[in-house]
Formats: sequence, structure tokens, C-alpha cells
Amino acid sequence: MPVRLALVTGAAQGIGLATAIELLKDGRKVVLTDLRAPDLQAIPEDLRANALAHALDVSDDAACRALIAELDAALGGVDILVNNAGVSLKNAAGQSNGILDVSTAEVQTMLDVNVLAMLRLCQLALPGMQARRWGRIVNVSSLAGRGKSIVAGPAYMLTKSAVLGLSRSIASEMGEFGITTNCVAPGRILTQMALQAGEEVNRRYAAQIPVRRIGEPQEVGAAITYLCSEAAGFTNGAVIDVNGGFLMA
Repeated sequence: MPVRLALVTGAAQGIGLATAIELLKDGRKVVLTDLRAPDLQAIPEDLRANALAHALDVSDDAACRALIAELDAALGGVDILVNNAGVSLKNAAGQSNGILDVSTAEVQTMLDVNVLAMLRLCQLALPGMQARRWGRIVNVSSLAGRGKSIVAGPAYMLTKSAVLGLSRSIASEMGEFGITTNCVAPGRILTQMALQAGEEVNRRYAAQIPVRRIGEPQEVGAAITYLCSEAAGFTNGAVIDVNGGFLMA
């Protein structure tokens, strides 16, 4: 089996970093990107030989094009694309603005990072995947895109719902080329984004989850790694909910 090249965005910490580590364990070569190049010291030493770090602003069209072109030329192209980078803007009180307060500028910023950047990277990576007749795309949505979140506001919910629609469209169009496109929809996960809300909010949230705890980044990374595997070739247009049963409840 060839060594597949994976590109993971938002990989400096949290779900992105955990996913990169899981993919490395699975024998992939992984390019980790974030606004600042991720610190590869966070990768277990025995896995670092197959890890590369690049700075990337996913909302910068020219930077995305340059990186994909570099990876095409130097490493044969991106086989696996994990679109994890995302933002959830908060107000001065550390909360999401509600429908009467959210601004169109705030919505546009979240659209640029959470949806349009994802679309751009898919468009850039897909021609190479088509040529090789193999590809895996995993887009990170959210519980907030699947149902009402306790803490997410309308702008975040809008963008994470859009991720689901975009993914279904790509899955339908690209499946015949051996390319699958799927989503994971994490619930409350112990990341920097979740910690913005404060300990008390997270405690109350955990009490409403059937497993009675907040999730760990590596649990999402494991789900993503399955979707990126050779064995997942018949899993296309799917959403894996990693939320401890909250959506069910």
C-alpha cells in the first residue's frame, strides 16, 4: 500500500493535532498547518519523521494555492485532506452573539474560514485526487450544524450547517473517482475553543451528555482517521457524530 500524504488544517492544537497524530500512527505522511507553523515537538518522537509543518492562513487564496502546488511538486500531491481549521467568534462576555446582535461582518469572517476556505482547499486538492483515482476528504462540522447547541450562536451554526451541504455535494460528484467525502460533527470537546466558555458552562454541558463528560480531541481524531482509511471506501457522504450521545438525547 502506498504511503498516502495527508494535509490537516488547524493542526497546532486540539482536534487538528490529535488527528495528525492518529494519521501518523496509521502510517500516513502528514502536513500540519496553522496560522503559525505547528510545533512538531508536540508529535511523539517516533512519529516525527513523517510529519511536516507549514504556516497557512486558510482564508488566503494565494497561500493555499502555493502550498498545494508545493506539495504536488515535492511529495506527489495531497491524497487526504482534513479541513479542521475553524473559528467561533465571541463577544466581550465570552459568549456567542445572538440573532439580534450578530453582525454581517462577524458572519462573513466565520464564513471565510469555516466554509469558503474549505471549499477552496477541496477545489485545489481534488484534481490530483481525480488523476490518482483515490482520495479522502474529511470536513469538520459540529454538533452545532446538526442541531441546537447550548453555546453556539447563529453565525457558527450557519457555517457548520453549510459544511454538511458542501460535503454532500462533493461526495455525490466525486465518488466515481475513488474519492470519498465525509464529515465528523464533534460535540463538546476539551479544546481551547471549548475552554473559552469557562469551567461552569462546561460542567453544566457535561451533565446533559449521556456519557456525563466532555470529549477528548483524540476521540474525534480516531473517527477522522477511520474516514481517511483504505477501509472507508464505501463510506461516502456520511456524518459521524462524536458527542457522547448528546444529539440522540
